[in-house]
Amino acid sequence: MSEHHDVIVVGSGIAGLVAAYRLTRAGRSVRILEAGDQIGGRVGERDTRGIRYNTGARLLYPFSRPFNALLDDLGLTGDLIPVHHLSAQCIGPDGDWLVELMPGPKSLMTPGLSLGERLRFVPYGLSMLAARARTDPDDAASAPAADAEPLDAYTRRRMGPNVLARMVEPIFRGTRAWNAEEISAAFFASTTPHLIGKSHVNVLKGGMNQLPATLAQGSQVTCNARVLAVEDPSSGPCRVTARIGEDETVLSADHVLVAVEGDRAAPLLADLPPEDRAFLDSVRYNSLGVVHYRLSGDVPARMNFFARDGAGPIATYQQLPANAAKGQAAQIYAQLSPEAARHAAETGQTGDLHPIIEDQLRQLFPGFDAQYADRHTQWIQRKLPTFSTGYAMQAKAFRDRQDASARRVTFAGDYLQQSLVTGAAASGERAARRILGA
Repeated sequence: MSEHHDVIVVGSGIAGLVAAYRLTRAGRSVRILEAGDQIGGRVGERDTRGIRYNTGARLLYPFSRPFNALLDDLGLTGDLIPVHHLSAQCIGPDGDWLVELMPGPKSLMTPGLSLGERLRFVPYGLSMLAARARTDPDDAASAPAADAEPLDAYTRRRMGPNVLARMVEPIFRGTRAWNAEEISAAFFASTTPHLIGKSHVNVLKGGMNQLPATLAQGSQVTCNARVLAVEDPSSGPCRVTARIGEDETVLSADHVLVAVEGDRAAPLLADLPPEDRAFLDSVRYNSLGVVHYRLSGDVPARMNFFARDGAGPIATYQQLPANAAKGQAAQIYAQLSPEAARHAAETGQTGDLHPIIEDQLRQLFPGFDAQYADRHTQWIQRKLPTFSTGYAMQAKAFRDRQDASARRVTFAGDYLQQSLVTGAAASGERAARRILGA
């Protein structure tokens, strides 16, 4: 074995980086192995021929106290830029309407709701305020009753079918590429109580890269290091076999944190308990397809979601004006609907998504051909863990077994807590506490 560390972290997404940050500050020697060519996972930025885009997350929600405390520790609180009253114009077969992304009094004004549905907002809002004390926005399992019911059925029962069609579905399809019948209501029921009264979300002054870069300062990170196997023998240190560049090497550690996507974790370990392997094998992610267009001229800011009835292949359409201070040309962000993304995967078109959306794109932006300069297709195979009905409680059971176990391999990721940046960070904090307490 070429070297030994207190902890080896497999994966440099937010969960792995947060855990490494806490462990390093506690005096542990930590080595981070990242299979890709940059850190951050689904929190970061890329630039392709002058087209700038995020690797996944685009916003930070303000409701997580532990995450806000982490930002304070990192000195990033002053770099948060609030985006107030975020909304989108929703396009439907019977007209357009404004969709507020943060629940509040304006939600009552959404057109197309019945009087009964508007009246149900008040008791529902009060029930959500009452749930604030018993729910954790970083943990979907804190809403166990909602986890037993799909989001579409939950919304119809609690608020009505028009709320589902005109508010919930456009937002979830447009921001998360989720269909309401495919996920449990746990995400909605655990986050909504903490969104009420909030009027903003945040971005970072230095872009999303700023978070992983700050977390990684002082850590030993090796990119292009693909881990092949993790072993937790009954005696001696843990062993991690990795291919770093052209060389295969075996590293040792007192503890290993596996912080890769959940469906990639199980193949790394040969000796997982059957119940844990069954859970990890059940982890699923949705895929996200986006085409980013660079334009030769400027455009006004615009963002559209689309009603599911009669929707085309685009779920989110956004025009981003040029930013001369940053040297950034105007761009268009066109995100595929869940159905179009599935079609692209099934037909092998994930390398070039433009042909799937070009007809609708020209309808939305008639001047497209005159201003088109370049495009980049972004395909995120694993965008968000799919918290299907009952999944959050299965994830909690897995966490509980992990905490009760004497094994020296710990798992972390948003798939174990909440499919948000704050959920990934919370999982990293939890993993660090487990390792420090071992």
